[in-house]
Amino acid sequence: MKTKMLSEINTILTNITRAVGADRSTVFLVNYNDFTLDSLISQGIRNNLISMPLDSGIAGRCASQGKPQIVNEVSENRYFNAYFDELTGYHTRKVLCVPIWNDAQQVVGVIQSLNKLKGDFNAQDLNILQSFADAVALAIKNAELYASAEAIRNDIATLLRVSASINSELDLSSLIRMIITKASEITRSDRSSFFLLDKEEDVLWTKYGEGLGAHIIKTRKGLAYRVAKSKQPHIENDPYNNPLFDQSIDREMDYTTHCIISIPVFNTTKEVIGVIQSMNKKDGAFTTQDLFILNGFASQISIAIQNSTLFEEISTIKNYLDTLFENLDNGILTIDKEGRVKTVNKRCCEILGVQTDELLGHHYRDLASQHYNFFGYSGRTLKSGEKCEKLNIETIDTHNRKLVLNYSALPMKNHEGENIGVINVIHDITSEERVKENLNRYLPQHVISEIIHKDDLSLFNGEHTRCSILFSDLRNFTNLTEKLGAIDVVNFLNHYFDVMVDYIFEHNGVLDKFIGDAIMATFGIPYNSEQDAANAVRASLKMNANLHRVNAQGLRVNSLNMGIGIASGEVISGNIGSTKRFEYTVIGDAVNLASRLEGLTKYYGVNMLICEDTYQAVADEFSWREIDRIKAKGKEKPVTIYTIANYSDQQQPDENQLALHSFYTQGLSLYRQKDFAAAEHAFRKALLFDETDQPSKVFLERCRQLRQSPPGEDWNGAWQFYEK
Repeated sequence: MKTKMLSEINTILTNITRAVGADRSTVFLVNYNDFTLDSLISQGIRNNLISMPLDSGIAGRCASQGKPQIVNEVSENRYFNAYFDELTGYHTRKVLCVPIWNDAQQVVGVIQSLNKLKGDFNAQDLNILQSFADAVALAIKNAELYASAEAIRNDIATLLRVSASINSELDLSSLIRMIITKASEITRSDRSSFFLLDKEEDVLWTKYGEGLGAHIIKTRKGLAYRVAKSKQPHIENDPYNNPLFDQSIDREMDYTTHCIISIPVFNTTKEVIGVIQSMNKKDGAFTTQDLFILNGFASQISIAIQNSTLFEEISTIKNYLDTLFENLDNGILTIDKEGRVKTVNKRCCEILGVQTDELLGHHYRDLASQHYNFFGYSGRTLKSGEKCEKLNIETIDTHNRKLVLNYSALPMKNHEGENIGVINVIHDITSEERVKENLNRYLPQHVISEIIHKDDLSLFNGEHTRCSILFSDLRNFTNLTEKLGAIDVVNFLNHYFDVMVDYIFEHNGVLDKFIGDAIMATFGIPYNSEQDAANAVRASLKMNANLHRVNAQGLRVNSLNMGIGIASGEVISGNIGSTKRFEYTVIGDAVNLASRLEGLTKYYGVNMLICEDTYQAVADEFSWREIDRIKAKGKEKPVTIYTIANYSDQQQPDENQLALHSFYTQGLSLYRQKDFAAAEHAFRKALLFDETDQPSKVFLERCRQLRQSPPGEDWNGAWQFYEK
C-alpha cells in the first residue's frame, strides 16, 4: 500500500512541478513524535532523506505556522536555511510552499516547489499548489485508511471476505447492506441494523435494517441512542427489564427482542457517526466475543463510509484536474513509451489547428514529418529521459498560419525511474511576438522585455517619475517640402526617422511621438536610471553626427540642420487621452522646457540646448558651454541653459574654441554685473576666434540695447522670452 501511495504522490508531484513551472518539488511529512519535517519524495534527490526541525527553514515555517509561503529571493528571507543547498549542491533562489491539512485541520505535511523557471512565483501558482495539496492529503488519508483496514483483516480472518468486498464495492448502500448481512451471519443473529447519526437533528435513523423493508426508524431514545451518546458498546440479554430499551419499536414492527448488542461506529476523528445493532442471537446470549467481532464490522462500515466519501472527493478532484488540464493556457500532449499520442488537451488542438482524432493514437514521428517537426524532440527525451526545451520555434500550421511557439518535452517516469512516456508542453507566443514586433517601433528591446516580464504594470495608469526629455526638429523643413514632391517628402521623413530613432533606441530611449518632422523621446520611462540624462545627450550627439546619412540619400537635400532640446525633471507618465483613443506619454514642466529649448537653438545658433538639471547630471562627462539664463514663456523661475562645447565626446575643444569660451564666459559674468560696456568688449574678443558664433552676436546686440535702456534694480540677468 505504501508503494502505491508513493507512486500516486510522485505522479502528483510531477504534475505540480509542471503546473507551476518549477525546477523541482518535494513533499514533506510532519513527524510530531520527533518534531521534524521529513521528506517523503524529493525530485532531484535520490536515496537521501531530508529531515529538518519543524521550525527550521521556509518549509518548516510553513508547517509550524500553517501558512503558505512565497519567497522569490531567498537571500533576503531570514527563515531560509542554506544548509541543505550546501549538502546537495543545489542553488535555491525561489521557494513556494503550502501546508497539507488532514480532516482534523492539523498540518500533516508541506508541498514545496523550488526555482520557478520563468519569472516569479505568484498567487496563481499558490492556488494551483493548494489544489494539489488537497489531492496529496487525500492520497495520504486513503493510504492510512487502507492500512487500518489491512490491520483488521490480519487480526480477524473472518472479516477478510468482507474487506475484499469493501475494496471492490463503491456503492455505499450496497456495501452497508452486505456488511450488515455478514454481521448477522457471523454473530448468528436473527437480524441486524445500521443507524446513522444526524448531528444537526440529534437523531438516529436506519440506513439499513434487516426485516424493515422500506421502513425507516428515527429515534432519540433506546439503547442505540444511549450507545451513540456514551460512545461505549453495550450488550443487553434481557432488554424488556432495561428501562432504556424502547419497546415501542418492537410493537411498531411486530417483533420481540430477546437480546441485543450495540456497537458505536466512529470516523477517523473518533466522532460517532452511527451505531450497529444485532438482535436475537440464534444460539443463546451475546458475549464479549460477539462484541469483538461486531466491533470489526463497525470498523468496516466506518471504512466503507469514508472510502465512499473519499471516492466522491477524489472524483471531484479528478474532475477538477481534468477541467484544469483542458483549460490550461498551454497545449499539453502526452505520448507513451511506444511513441504514440495518449492524451491531448483542447488548447493543444487549438494551437495546432487540428482535431483531437488527428492526434490521438498517432506516432510522434508522423506529426513531426507533417507540419510540426519539433515533435521530433520527443524521441530524444523518450530515449534519454532528459528534458528538452526549444524557444521561439517558427512553424506553419495546417491552415498555413504562422506560429511562434515555446516547446518543452518532459520525461514521464514510473516509480522505478524508467521512462514511460513524454509530456509535450506547447506555449503559443505568436500574439506576444506580434506585440513585440509592434513595440519595437517605439521602444528599445530591454524596455520591451521588462514590460512583458513584469507583473506590476500599474505605472501605465499614471505616476510621478523623473526622466530626461529630448525634442528634435529639422531646420528649414518647409523649404524642403517645397522642393520635393509629396512621395519624396514621405520617403525622406521615413528614412530620417528610421536613422534617428535607431540612435534613440541604441541609448535606451523611448520614442514618445512624431510631431510633423519633430521627434519627442524620453529617457527613463517607464524605468529610470542614473544614466538617463547622459543617454539623452549621447543620442543627440549621434543624431547630429549622422545627419549626413540623411543628406546623402540623393533627394536634392543639401544642408539639413537639426535643433535639439533636452530637459530633465519630474513628469507625470501614463496612458493619457480619451476613452476612445489614448497613448502612453509624459506631461509636465520638463516636457514644455525641452520643447522650448529646441525652439531656442535656432535663436542662439546652436544645435543643442540643455537645462540646468540635465547639466548637473552630465557636467563631468562632456565639455559644456554655458549659453544664457532665461525665463521661458509662462515661467517665473529663470533657467540656466548650456550647449555642448564639442560635438564629439572623444575630443577636447581646440585652442580657438577654448579662447572663445573664455571670453564668452567673461562676457556673461560682466553682463550679469550690468557692466554692459565691458561685456560688449569681451563678446567682440570672442568673435575674433569664431566670427560665426551666434551666442556672442546675440549678447552683443543685447548689450547695445541695455546700454541704451538699462534694466531696473531687480534685474537678475535672465532674458525673458514671450514666445514659445
